[in-house]
This record gives sequence, C-alpha cells and structure tokens, in this order.
Amino acid sequence: MIRKAGTTSQSKTGGRTLQAGAAESADVGRQTAKGAAGRKQRAVAALAAAPEPGFSAPAVRRGGLAEHVYAYVKQQILDGAFARDTWIPVDQIAAHLAVSRQPVMDALKRLTMEGFISIIPQVGCRIRVYTPVEIQDFYRLFAEGEALVAEFAAERATTDDIVALQMISAQIGRLRTKKLSAPDLSGQYRVLNRKLHFEIRRIARSESVTEVVESLGDRSDFFVATVKAPVFADRLRVAHDEHEEVIAAIADKRPAEARRIMKNHIAAIGDRLQVVLSQA
Repeated sequence: MIRKAGTTSQSKTGGRTLQAGAAESADVGRQTAKGAAGRKQRAVAALAAAPEPGFSAPAVRRGGLAEHVYAYVKQQILDGAFARDTWIPVDQIAAHLAVSRQPVMDALKRLTMEGFISIIPQVGCRIRVYTPVEIQDFYRLFAEGEALVAEFAAERATTDDIVALQMISAQIGRLRTKKLSAPDLSGQYRVLNRKLHFEIRRIARSESVTEVVESLGDRSDFFVATVKAPVFADRLRVAHDEHEEVIAAIADKRPAEARRIMKNHIAAIGDRLQVVLSQA
C-alpha cells in the first residue's frame, strides 16, 4: 500500500513536471517565433530604406587594407573618374584613403594584370588605351560569352528566377521616364544593368563559365567609362527592349533565341563605342 501511494504521488509529481516543461517549451517557441518575425520585419525595413542604385555610399573597408584600396581604385575607374590615357594621381588617392603609397601601387599592379592600367617605369601609371580594333575584337568575345550564359539560363531557369529578372528589368524600365542628366542616367543604368546580367549568370548555374564572363563584364564597363560618352544613356530604351526580349526567351525555354538576342545586345555596345571613338 505504501509503495502504491508513493508510486501515485510520484506519477502526479511527474505529470506536473511534464506539464510545466510543455508550457515552458511552448513559451520558448512563441518567443522564437516572435524573434524571427521581428528579424524579418527589420530586414524588410532595411531593404525599403536602402538607397536607389547609382548613388554613392561611404567607402567601407572589407577584406583588409589591400583589398579596400584595390576595390576603391577599381570602382573609381569603372565609375569614369579617369578618361583614356589619364595619369593616375597616386599621392592624391593615398591621401584620400589615409594610407601610404605602397597599397595604392599594389592595387595598380593588380589592375595592370586585369588590363585596366599601364605602368610606365620611372614615370607613373595611367589608364590603358586600346585601339578601336582591340575593342571591337573584345566585344566579339564578350558577346559569345554572354550569349552562352543566356542559352544556359533558358535551359535551367525556374519560375522564381524569371520573377527576379522581371523585377530588375522593371527597375530599368522606370529609368526611361526619369528626368536625369546623361551621366546620372548612365550611372544608374550601369548599376542595374550589371545586376540584371549577374542574375542571368546565376540562373545559368555554370560557375566555370560565369566567372570568366563576369570578368569580361568589368572590362566592358571599363571601355564604356573611359570613352567619356553617355553610351548607356543613348541606347537605354533599345537596351531595355532587348532585355525584355531576352527574359521572354528565357521564360519560354527558347535557348537558341535567348542566345541570338543576347549576342546582338552585347555586340551593339561595341558598335556604339566604335562610333564614339571615330568621332573623338
């Protein structure tokens, strides 16, 4: 009898313990859910408060001093801070970044290997100059690369991928009605254009190809930036229409058509640059 009473008492105590544990777990679950919801709301608010593409933001040091200086100088070049054959003000850049000359020179050596800079021993560094034929040859290569990426994207895109492309294209479309100066319009278009092409490369799901094509995209931006002409602004409407055609071909699973349209789209940039260079 004593054992039974003890067993009953223990069962009751165990039951109360289990109930308390369940209540505590439920409370933790509710707190976790609230925390997740709060994080999601903060993330959405942060995205809503993000600046429009094309506006400069304060430089943030990432990946160490050398990477920070390299990224800054490269961005200055791609933003068109220097025209063709311009000498690079090493001391001025070093003073602006509050660093010595050495990390700036290291960045310029790296950019030389990437084809953006020419180093003249005992003289200085300047923006590399390419002949019109070299630029035209480059765009033939770049067009083939982007065409292959578009073909892969048409074969592999999901519904969510198509929606992502359409959203970026809609942002580009809104630029068509904005009253902006040619440089500002070109700058904002360049940011969104790179974003769209980067997304197409992601959708292609072929890193071995897209890594190479991405580097060619930097070189294309370099050519456009250094001619000091509103290449993007002049063909914004046509370029946006071509983007829409590429996206439609990708959505409809038409790889050959996506390839054809993208190849012509990229080649047109090279043709436009040839016209600008002939008038210089």
